[in-house]
Amino acid sequence: MVPQPNLDPMEIKRVLEDTSGYPFELQIAQRVERWEEYGYFVEPNYSFEDHDTGEARELDFHAIRAMPISTQKSEYAFIIILGSCKANRNPYVFFTRQAPLAGVTLMSDAPISGCPLEIYGENGETEAIEWYFQLHRFLHIAKLDIISSQACVLAWKSSKWEVQPEAIIRDTFVPLIKVMSREIEHHNNQCIPEDERILPEYNIYYPLLVLKGPMFEYYVPPKGSAQVRDAKHVLAIRHYESKTIKCRYAIDVIHESYLEQYLNLVEKETKRFVNLIRHYKKIIVRSIEELSTIEKAKGQKDKREET
Repeated sequence: MVPQPNLDPMEIKRVLEDTSGYPFELQIAQRVERWEEYGYFVEPNYSFEDHDTGEARELDFHAIRAMPISTQKSEYAFIIILGSCKANRNPYVFFTRQAPLAGVTLMSDAPISGCPLEIYGENGETEAIEWYFQLHRFLHIAKLDIISSQACVLAWKSSKWEVQPEAIIRDTFVPLIKVMSREIEHHNNQCIPEDERILPEYNIYYPLLVLKGPMFEYYVPPKGSAQVRDAKHVLAIRHYESKTIKCRYAIDVIHESYLEQYLNLVEKETKRFVNLIRHYKKIIVRSIEELSTIEKAKGQKDKREET
């Protein structure tokens, strides 16, 4: 057996940074955690259950930040960033086009869980929270007029650049979709109102892919030739359907140099969301009470049917 040379700390550091994505994942997690004093609580290597297979999967990091609605009553909305990181050396290219409904409606499912998700009006009619709060007016996933439809990786082979069949969608976007679907379902199941709880409770989610290396977009305009340009932030709209999941989510893809700017963007729009909750607090509480009455009646009906 050939003897192995001893490794010194500097050599270990070089090997890890040159051949592994772990240092980059940890760096991004720490930048999110240190973005503001008492900002995000970050859990690296976040484990979740794959609903399709029942197996445990991992996400690079899970970050959560509390936004106070009313400190007197300990009411909060929570920002949750579901993060994946790629320390890529090869260029990532995202194919983009104009969003046909930018600023008009959400092209994806609302990235919100909690209670109430429907607002009960005085006439007895209900309206989904995304329409009642007009989320498309301030969430960037509805306002950005350029969206991605597909992506690829370029690799240098045989003295030329070629498209590399790396499964970005399967290996990166699908895990983000699955963990977000799981988080939303789990929180909604916990938020069935009980008699003693009539407080609003919301999570707003941001699935995020952070890239270290080159990032481009191949933009196809309505008229004229396609353009290839540097990119710092691309919005990917992905439809996904399996035996347990059917959804359409918006996923942010950013270069690491855009991270702090992205966190500022998230902070700005979630503050507006919290201000809406404060403004419509009485209507929201009334909606929770109505939902509680409905759930109680449903429970009584189920008991009668069991007997």
